[in-house]
Amino acid sequence: MRRINPKLDSYELADLMSDSDNWDLLAQIHDHPSTWPELSQWAAHAIAHPETAGAPPEPLADRKSKHRLFPITPVIDDELPRDVRNSNAPASEPDKRTGTTIGMPMEDGEHTRDDVSLAEDSSADSTDEVAVHRHIPFTRIAGIMLVLVIVTGLAAGLVMAKKNYDHREAVTSCNQAIKQTSTVRIEWNKALKQAEPYAKLQDKDVQDPKSLELLSKIMQYQPSISTENCDPSLTADRLDRTRAEIGRANNQLRTQIRNLHDTVDMVKASQEQQQIDNAQNVLSQTIENADRLYKESENKVRDDNTRARLSEQITRARLMMRDHQDLDVYNRTIQDLNEGMQIVRDSMTAVKNEEISDAGRSDGSTHPGSDSQSSNRQLAPSSEGLSSPATQGNPTWDVPRQPAIPSFPDRLG
Repeated sequence: MRRINPKLDSYELADLMSDSDNWDLLAQIHDHPSTWPELSQWAAHAIAHPETAGAPPEPLADRKSKHRLFPITPVIDDELPRDVRNSNAPASEPDKRTGTTIGMPMEDGEHTRDDVSLAEDSSADSTDEVAVHRHIPFTRIAGIMLVLVIVTGLAAGLVMAKKNYDHREAVTSCNQAIKQTSTVRIEWNKALKQAEPYAKLQDKDVQDPKSLELLSKIMQYQPSISTENCDPSLTADRLDRTRAEIGRANNQLRTQIRNLHDTVDMVKASQEQQQIDNAQNVLSQTIENADRLYKESENKVRDDNTRARLSEQITRARLMMRDHQDLDVYNRTIQDLNEGMQIVRDSMTAVKNEEISDAGRSDGSTHPGSDSQSSNRQLAPSSEGLSSPATQGNPTWDVPRQPAIPSFPDRLG
């Protein structure tokens, strides 16, 4: 007899009923664990009116299909085995009280011509059972024991091989940890060398003095020195503990290296910010000096373009102060302002020297009869300071007695 597999889900059940060849199982839909009301109603309608039933309804949205690794048989066949179906003899039933088999009653006219053979077979079966109990199967027991010994030996060999493998791995890991210790110490010494210039800075050189204190504190860290070794004679557990201790020390030193690099970056940034602040202060003071020089130099320069260029430089410098440029921009701006102020000062000095020179020439022309002693005290006895009257533009000077350049500018110089 065919019946629906109770393990089918809703989707598999609907697919099974989609085939009209399986409609002989419609009566089992109502009691199936995965059915739902709509499918039960459809099955009842299909039994009554198969020509108008149509396709089965879809499962409800809240029902999920099962994810199977192996497919199952949707229909289970409960038919008897072929030899049982073909047998005309009635099936015998065991007696629950005695454990013996009770034959079904024979119909009328049926002969019992095999009674003797059945009795002989029965006696033969009894004899075989007694023989089995009297003889012990030593060969089978020996084979089983041999198999057990082989399996035990293989298991012991596998355990020993695993133990040797673990020991070799423990020795290798321990040696690698020691090699990493050397590498980490080299990195630590390199980081200390890079941090030494920043450790020499003073509080005035950085914006945040606490960063210098932190740097000094980290640089005083002393790595722990391990006395453990990776002797192969040690057990795997001892080697693993040694590797773990060395690994923890290496991790601590790596952490200090990262902290040292981060602190050096912090000190470097603080130093650069302090340099920028100092450059801003210097630039601000330079702008004030340049602005004061610009005002004082009015009508006192030979070329007024120098003052115009200085004014442009002052304007650009003020804009840079407002935009917060980097250190190089501030230094270039300070340098440009100083050069512009120097050009203005040189122009002012040239005009002042010309004025003094003109004043000296005018004094020499208004007092031609001064005494020779005063003239001798003011004149330098150098032939290089003499020039012809034509070069000085004064034809009334006496060349042997008057110098080309007045003596008081030398006193000022």
